[in-house]
Amino acid sequence: MKEQLHLLWRLQGVEAALEEAEEERRRYPQYRRDLERQIEEQEERLRRAQEEIEELERRRRSLEREVEENRERIKRSKIRLLEVKTNKEYEAVLHEIEWAEQASSQMEEEILTILEELDTKQEGLRSLQQEVKRQQERFQGLIEELEERHKRLEEQVLAWQREKEELCRKVTPELFSMYNKLKEKRGMAIALVKDEACQGCYVHIPPQLYNEVLKNERLFTCPNCQRILYWKGEDG
Repeated sequence: MKEQLHLLWRLQGVEAALEEAEEERRRYPQYRRDLERQIEEQEERLRRAQEEIEELERRRRSLEREVEENRERIKRSKIRLLEVKTNKEYEAVLHEIEWAEQASSQMEEEILTILEELDTKQEGLRSLQQEVKRQQERFQGLIEELEERHKRLEEQVLAWQREKEELCRKVTPELFSMYNKLKEKRGMAIALVKDEACQGCYVHIPPQLYNEVLKNERLFTCPNCQRILYWKGEDG
């Protein structure tokens, strides 16, 4: 009986390990998606920062073109001043020149502001690129670790499944049937005894029964939860 109890205890441990492994296998895709999503989020941060710089560059180039066009407009207007015949026309051309010069001045100020902002954002982009690179390397490393763990887990699951099949063959049919019924009813069929108590329900076991259980020579069940009692030893 001692050997049979040991087989049952090991079987329960293997089945628990398989259940835990199955739960981890179920969570694996979500773990991986979470890590990949974090990599994508880092890439999105970088993309937004680059787009902000590109938008500023487009605005700067547009303003510079407008300033250049205004300069040409001013040149043409100054030439027209020499050709006008009336004071009214002269004042109109002067107004055009004044307006173009004011517009150019405002755009040049905006260009300077954009250049300062570009310097700040480009410096920030360089820092962000370094940070994103570190983060992506870290997340990629975590994915590789996850892949390796998943691979080892798959190999371990196969080993546990083979061990479970072997254990099931070695346990007597009567004991195996009892084990399965208890497992279905209680979730855990076999419980350790320790400090004169069942570790399945933590109810005190009578001293005489406890001493018999310590021998592992016969099959005993907990008076309270009916689980099979097993003494693993002092280290149990």
